[in-house]
Amino acid sequence: MQEQIYLRPKSLAEAADYYTQYPEATLWAGGTDLVVQLEQKRRKVSVVLDLTSIAEMKFIEDDVNQVRIGALTTMNDLETSPLIKKEFPLLAQAAHVVGSWQVRTLATIAGNIVTAAPSAETANPIILTNGIIIAYSKNGEREIPAGEFFTGPGKTSLLPGEIVKEIRLQKLPEGYQSIYLKERLRRSMDIALANMGCVIKLDGDKCEEVRIGLGAVAPVPMRATETETVLQGQNLNADLIEKAAQTAANECKPITDIRATADYRRDLVRSMVHRALTSLWKAGE
Repeated sequence: MQEQIYLRPKSLAEAADYYTQYPEATLWAGGTDLVVQLEQKRRKVSVVLDLTSIAEMKFIEDDVNQVRIGALTTMNDLETSPLIKKEFPLLAQAAHVVGSWQVRTLATIAGNIVTAAPSAETANPIILTNGIIIAYSKNGEREIPAGEFFTGPGKTSLLPGEIVKEIRLQKLPEGYQSIYLKERLRRSMDIALANMGCVIKLDGDKCEEVRIGLGAVAPVPMRATETETVLQGQNLNADLIEKAAQTAANECKPITDIRATADYRRDLVRSMVHRALTSLWKAGE
């Protein structure tokens, strides 16, 4: 039987030392994805690097024009934080639809993005708020723009030996609105068939700025830049919203799998973008 090693550092520096010594180590934060993989024998683990005792990685802090979120902050922390609900309701909404309440008390923001699932709930909110991922290793800290963090299904731009330390989100100026939507097979505890986030600033009906993110419909969480171009600087109306929704459906790159066909996912994207823009437009009125 293969020997298994369990490591439980008390500081980030100690964790980085261990990770350098055992580059094959599997990081443990909340374990909500890892436990399923182990139970289904889809993954073998020889070295476990348990990060859960590192207090310096658990925080939500207001820092002038940004908010800093520790890597071990749980989904429950995010959805209930007064600061997150005030500055980033988009992220609070996304955290709320991660699994069940029991899962949300364990699942962490870093774990949600490091698994790099195209459907990761917090990915688009982080990208749409110009988030920065802070990676830590024996060589110090490195900043990774959220839009460059995901490189493929299950793949990130983290280098060997790097651990996500925190996520920094840029506060949205006054007048911005946002919404997050997720479509799934069941009411809860299911991976998204498609999800989306939208951040918009309206001056009356005029769309001064818009950011739209789509998840589970491309190899990585994506910005719908063609759709944004359709809306930018235009006056919102029913016809423009329909055009933008169809553009988003054409722009995404979904696959067919056991849970949905590519065409069905495109239909979901069209519907979600239509609902999101209509909701934000009416809220502005």
